[in-house]
Amino acid sequence: MQSLSKLRGMRFPDEYVVRMFFKEGLQRGIGRVLELGCGSGNNLLLFHEFGWQVVGIDISPASLSDAAHNLADDSDAVSLLQVDLTQGMPVLTGEFDVIILPSFNYYVPRANFRELLTSCNKLLRKGGLYFMRSRTCEDWRYGRGREVERNGFVLECGETGEKGLLNVFYEEDELIEMIKSSIGELNHRQILKVRYENPQNGIIVCNDEIVIWGRR
Repeated sequence: MQSLSKLRGMRFPDEYVVRMFFKEGLQRGIGRVLELGCGSGNNLLLFHEFGWQVVGIDISPASLSDAAHNLADDSDAVSLLQVDLTQGMPVLTGEFDVIILPSFNYYVPRANFRELLTSCNKLLRKGGLYFMRSRTCEDWRYGRGREVERNGFVLECGETGEKGLLNVFYEEDELIEMIKSSIGELNHRQILKVRYENPQNGIIVCNDEIVIWGRR
């Protein structure tokens, strides 16, 4: 791992990934973790520092280049794949102890996300942890664009740097139903509501999100 000053892209892991990691005692053992939409690897760094094998998938070659730089590991402990997940999950071997989607699913059409959840079910070992963080219909971005599916908009606002990108927003009950029908009822499930303000390009963006994690 590079020193903090030399890291590229996002440097710090999602605060709720950190909470899940330590509250579930993942620092006391090692395993395999898969992240969908890994970006610069800021979340995988946490697992990697504790000796976990990490697999990251992202559509952006630039982000994956940053992740490779940040993780800086030539061993088999790090695997980074460039894949457009809207087209489905790539072929992966073995099971994973943890699968995380910290900031990804809302960029994927709802039907494709259901398919990805089914793929996660096949890859997550029994007793393994599933984690996701998603935007709700109370988020500032909701409705700020052309509606292309139920609660799904191609954004027309540029303040967050997401103009032209699909954002699909969810209610809590729908996400729980989707997870239950694809992965099953999560044991020791945690549901946390996340609301915060963030200054972006001269305005205050009010983010409204939901965090769900639990064991299969």
